[in-house]
Amino acid sequence: MCAMEFHGKGYVLREENRGDLRIELGKVVTGDLPTEYASKRPIVAVGDVVTEVLYRQGVTPDVGVIDNKTRRGDYTHEIRYPGKKVRVVNPPGMITRDAWDAIRDALNTPEPVLVMVDGEEDLLSIISIMLCPEGGIVIYGIPSKGMIINLVDQEKKEKCQQAINNMIKVE
Repeated sequence: MCAMEFHGKGYVLREENRGDLRIELGKVVTGDLPTEYASKRPIVAVGDVVTEVLYRQGVTPDVGVIDNKTRRGDYTHEIRYPGKKVRVVNPPGMITRDAWDAIRDALNTPEPVLVMVDGEEDLLSIISIMLCPEGGIVIYGIPSKGMIINLVDQEKKEKCQQAINNMIKVE
């Protein structure tokens, strides 16, 4: 697990750093998850479309993070996600302690967990990479490109830590 501790109530993305987060850390794929990744554990899926694509492919993520939106519009799906469901509040452009705790706890739960976000889940891929054990994968979507598969390693964790360090800490 990541050594970083969460301090304060949350972190807010600085407007001038928004473009920095568009860097693709992993492999971009379209369509289904390639079979060589399906057996990796844990699998964290961040985003409604990504979670649904995996689920329809027969791959249940260990942690799914959704906000019922895609491309800033409403998104409805019929996922009958097995396991536990947790609701958190995470406003747009922010990472809250509530979201951090939910993802951390979900990664330590033996059954699949669906984290349902009131607000926005976009930045939660950062903490998912930080909290996911090395060797696991974190997958998130990039509109009009596909999904990015991040095989979690120390380098990706450090890049995510840098992104957090560039955010504004909320006390």
